[in-house]
Formats: sequence, C-alpha cells, structure tokens
Amino acid sequence: MNWLRRYRLKLFFLVMSSGLAAGVFVASVRAGNQDDKNHETILWVGAVLAVGVVLVAATEAALNEREKENARREAERAVTALAFAYQQTFWPLSQALGTLSQEYAAAYSGSAATLPAGLAGTQAAQSTSVIKTVLLAASVLTAERHPVSGLPTARCAFYRMTDPATHTFTLVDWAGRAFTPRPTVDGTLGSHFRHDILEPRDPYHVSKETGLVSKVDLSGKDYRSVIAVPVVAGSREFGVLAVDAPRDTDLKDVHVHLMKSLARFLGAALALA
Repeated sequence: MNWLRRYRLKLFFLVMSSGLAAGVFVASVRAGNQDDKNHETILWVGAVLAVGVVLVAATEAALNEREKENARREAERAVTALAFAYQQTFWPLSQALGTLSQEYAAAYSGSAATLPAGLAGTQAAQSTSVIKTVLLAASVLTAERHPVSGLPTARCAFYRMTDPATHTFTLVDWAGRAFTPRPTVDGTLGSHFRHDILEPRDPYHVSKETGLVSKVDLSGKDYRSVIAVPVVAGSREFGVLAVDAPRDTDLKDVHVHLMKSLARFLGAALALA
C-alpha cells in the first residue's frame, strides 16, 4: 500500500474532480427541464460545481508543477553531489595512482632487473582491459542513452600520440555510438590535441555551457558536445581521451571531472604497461 500513501493526495483530487464533474452533468440535465420549480437553483448549483472542477484542476496542476520543481532540485543536488565525488575522491585518487605508476615504471626501467616471465603479457592484457573499460564507462556515464534502443548516444575514443614531430595521434580503440571515429588526428587537429590539451594538461570542453567551438570533429556531423582530456602519468604524455555527444547540452562540467579521472586511471595503466 506504499503507492496509496504516496499518491493519496492525487487520488483525493481525482475523486473530487470526478464527483464534481458528475454533479455538473446531473445539474445540466435537471436544468434542462423548464417545468422544474427549482430550475434556477439547479443552474446556480451547476455553475458552482463547474467552478469547483476548475479550481480542483488548477490545484492539481499546481501540485504537479511543485513535484516537477522538487524533482528538478533533487536532480541538481544529485549532479552537485556527483561532481563533488569526482573532485574530492576519484580525481585525487587517479592523479596519485598515475604519479605512483610513473615513478614505479621509471625506477623499474632504469634498473638492471629482468622482467619476470609472463609479466609483459599480463601488463599488455590488463592495459587493453583498462582501455576498454574506460571507453565504455565514458560512453555510458556521460550523455543520456537513446530512449528507444537504450544504446549510448555518446562515443568515446582514445588517441595515442604516435609522432610528436608531426602532431600525429592514432586511434587505439573506441566505444559507444556509431560511426567509427577517424583513424588518425593530425595537422591542425593534431596540433590542437598536443598544444591545447596534452602539453598544458587542460581539458577542452565544447557545449552550450562553454560556448566554445569544436576543434575536435571526430565524426563529421551530429556531434555538438565534445570533451577532450589529456592522458598522462607523471611526466609521461600518452595521448588524448575524447568523448562526443549529439546535443550541445549533453556534456556538462560534471562530465569533465569524470573524464579527467578516467584519463588518469588510463594513464596509470599505460605507465605500468
């Protein structure tokens, strides 16, 4: 009976409006009889009942608007809490893990120790697993899913810097909505990746909130929101993690914090591999 307690006020208004509407109907039928000595009184009763129907409908509409406003505020509080979690937990954790991984990898590579048998294969396999997990997480945790198919409307791709001299970034893997992203990012876009995102360690966020113009056109059309973040670990620069979505309101500031954290986890895995 939880539903009854939750919707008892709406049920009350429904019953009241139905009763008043029935009263209006009966009054209109009775008022049609000109010979009835209470003809005028019935007309007044019908008018009062009709006003009652309007008032009940207006009250119910106001109640619905109040519930919508409360739901909107709850959603805003949830987004704020999520952003706080990203900033206070995931981001520092991923940053520390990336630095530790880089320090470990640098110390190990500079030593005379021999890599244990099987470790290289394990590192490569786990690195691939982390990449796929990060890409999938970004594609399903950012923009809303398609209302009919339930599939992601966002798409995430990881581009590794393969030639710093020519600012060339090569697609490693991607997940989310079709179509496949471009295989390489070079030229002007490559320069944007390196000088605006990777070297300064700054995210690039295109959306209605920022008003920036997309320089990261990964699909050619139907993607109006973009977040591109650097994938680094300590002093090492691996590439750029980019997510895009079809509407300019899809990707918000809270998603920037998420992408930065995911990119740090990815950088830590790459440093160890």
